[in-house]
Amino acid sequence: MAFLRIPTERPVRWIFGFAGILCTLGDVSGQESNMSDLARAEVSRRGQAAMEAQQLLINGDKAYEAGRYADAVEAYRGAIDLLPENAPAVAAQREAALQRFSQASVERARKLRRLGDLEGAQQVIDGVLDEKVSPDDPAALAMEQQLLDPIRTNPASSLEHTGNIEEVRLLLYKADGAYELGKFDEARAVYQDVLRVDPYNSAARRGMERTDAARSSYHRAAYDQTRSEMLAEVDRQWELPVPPEMALRGGGGLAGAGGVVDYADKLESITVPVAILEDVTLPEAVDFLRQQSIENDKLELDPLERGVNFVIDVGGVDSETGKALRERTFSLNLRGATLGQLVDYVAESTRTQAIRQPFAVTFRPLGADSEQLVSRTYRVPPDFLTNSAFDDDGGGQADFDPFAPKQEDGGLMGKRLTAEEKLKKLGVPFPDGATAAFYAGTSTLQVRNTPLNHSLVEQIVDTIASEEPTSVVVEVTILRTQQDTLEELGFDWILSPFGLSANSVFLGGGTIGSGSARTASDFISPVNFTAIPGVPIAAGQNVENIMTGGLRSGDFGSGGNSIDSILNNPTRQTQSSSVAPGILSFTGLFTDGQVQMIVRGLDQKKGSDVVAVPSVTTRSGQQSSIEIIREFIYPTEYEPPELPNSVGTNSEGIFPVTPATPTAFDMRKVGVILEVLPTASKDKRFVDINLKPNLTDFDGFINYGSPIRSGGAIAGGAGFFGQVEPQVVTNNEILMPVFSKMATETALTVADGTTMVIGGLLEERTENYEDKVPILGDIPVLGRLFQSKGTSSVSKAVIFLVKVRVVDAAGRPFNP
Repeated sequence: MAFLRIPTERPVRWIFGFAGILCTLGDVSGQESNMSDLARAEVSRRGQAAMEAQQLLINGDKAYEAGRYADAVEAYRGAIDLLPENAPAVAAQREAALQRFSQASVERARKLRRLGDLEGAQQVIDGVLDEKVSPDDPAALAMEQQLLDPIRTNPASSLEHTGNIEEVRLLLYKADGAYELGKFDEARAVYQDVLRVDPYNSAARRGMERTDAARSSYHRAAYDQTRSEMLAEVDRQWELPVPPEMALRGGGGLAGAGGVVDYADKLESITVPVAILEDVTLPEAVDFLRQQSIENDKLELDPLERGVNFVIDVGGVDSETGKALRERTFSLNLRGATLGQLVDYVAESTRTQAIRQPFAVTFRPLGADSEQLVSRTYRVPPDFLTNSAFDDDGGGQADFDPFAPKQEDGGLMGKRLTAEEKLKKLGVPFPDGATAAFYAGTSTLQVRNTPLNHSLVEQIVDTIASEEPTSVVVEVTILRTQQDTLEELGFDWILSPFGLSANSVFLGGGTIGSGSARTASDFISPVNFTAIPGVPIAAGQNVENIMTGGLRSGDFGSGGNSIDSILNNPTRQTQSSSVAPGILSFTGLFTDGQVQMIVRGLDQKKGSDVVAVPSVTTRSGQQSSIEIIREFIYPTEYEPPELPNSVGTNSEGIFPVTPATPTAFDMRKVGVILEVLPTASKDKRFVDINLKPNLTDFDGFINYGSPIRSGGAIAGGAGFFGQVEPQVVTNNEILMPVFSKMATETALTVADGTTMVIGGLLEERTENYEDKVPILGDIPVLGRLFQSKGTSSVSKAVIFLVKVRVVDAAGRPFNP
């Protein structure tokens, strides 16, 4: 398709055309003596329209070249409207304007089509194909065919969808950037924003998968670090403490990192043991308070920073009010009171008011106010502006009248109060410059007012907070880590007898004696170690001539936990022990003797970890519990077995045997149980909580029964020399369960939003053995070949953590 091209010499040709218009208008104006005033006005109007059209065409060309097709279409359309349709003098200019209007409209429609605004593109094309404009324009007709063709133009496309594509593209770039910076939470949140715009965006899902994989990798590293820290804490308990007289005395305390303690905390934490004041004035009482605050301040580390600043601002010495307040005397006798309580008593006795400021406590005359404005933020309920329960007019709005006149805001409902209007309605003054704002997103009230008026706001907020429903979220984390390690290295020597002289002196290994037996399978074949050369031994037969039979190895060296040993042997049979596996062998074959050395070694490490995080939400002051359990039913009583007089099979049939049968059962809850009773403080900053977490596991059964055997049967024939072999009539298993339990029960006070360790267990059991062959094991260096050493240790760490959050009825925290 060919589009109109704007030549560079066109503006010059337009100037010549415009000059012709002016000449024509000049010829007409030469005959003005024969024209009426109406004709002259029409000529003047057309000349002005021609000049405006000329300027619009120039502006349209500039907009077209800059790619602003909408502005170009508007300019060309304005030129067409200004140029008459049947005026020969402007026919060329009108034709040029029509061509440019068509070309710019087509480009505008193409852009709208690319953006998905098919309706807008069709409207632009309809403007070109209008009967009064250019109904046969080929470019416009071709674009209309493209818009109507469902193959070239998706009919489901829309401007909103195209805008969503651009928004999704920008969000994906933002999410990828956050991921590259390691901001995984932010990246995941942005990917979720992408899915809200485009629910089927696979790139966002892949990005979330990549982000979750990175977070999982971090949490695995955190898991390894936490486990190592817990095991290191177990090892640290072996450190002997330094005697107190040799301990280094360093700084410590409750001050913050910058060494600054809030005065509000000081007034409540400093306790004055004895406060006895007899006929003292306000300055004397303030000196006493200042001295006591310095002596009893345990929060500050720096002696120069201890104490509280007190300021007396009751007026000058010459003023009647200031003189009266300074000369008023009073008496006070208190014991064990906090500094804040003493300040209140002094203010009440002297008829002053104690204003707590960030860095001082100021005593001012009762009822006096300071012109200084202070900004403070208060936590209020989400319905603070709409709740009328605390209005001073008795509460409640007027009954709704459907026939009442509409308010100025256009509704029948009453006007919603602002934060300042609400506080004024509750009796809080607002001098010049004082403001109040309520932020619904965080349920906070920000007030800028005088300290005295802030005291009124605090009373209002405390009253509302006492009536607001409060919930407490309690989350308990139970961590259990156990690591079993085993390290062992030993040697076994076997020396078969060989003659030192002709059939008179022989040398060989010793006997097992009280040592741990070795079988033929513990050594390397085909060496034959027997007392009689040439006689083979079976795989399970004990080997003789062992020089290191007394060295412990494998199960012989480490006893292990007794309860676990019983659980692993439910049949109550004799447990077989084995030596450590051989990792290297040395064999020597001589003319009349043989020697073999086996290196036995083992290095094992086994760890088990358990994490349980029960969480429960309940109202303040109400007990609640959560159980994530399995009900395990087990027998507690058994009926003894019933045996007939004879057991076996005869011609009449089989004699039945009834084993021990359970007759009574009990149920045990296996899993996690959490019982809590939280009570939030008045200011919602602390929670008094009674806590009882419990984690129970089933370890296995212990068999308290023994197999019942018969007298036996004749083996090897029924003759006199036949042998009797006992037979097991019934296993007679009497099973009782064994449970392991981790639990704690405590009552404590936890600050809102903090995590606290409430209990724990550190345990380590280590078994070491060092065996050696006398004389041979004492040889330097080579003596290690006749020694056996092993270490077996079990380390356990159990920690209970609790996290408490105080939330409102909407689930939002009171102290964000």
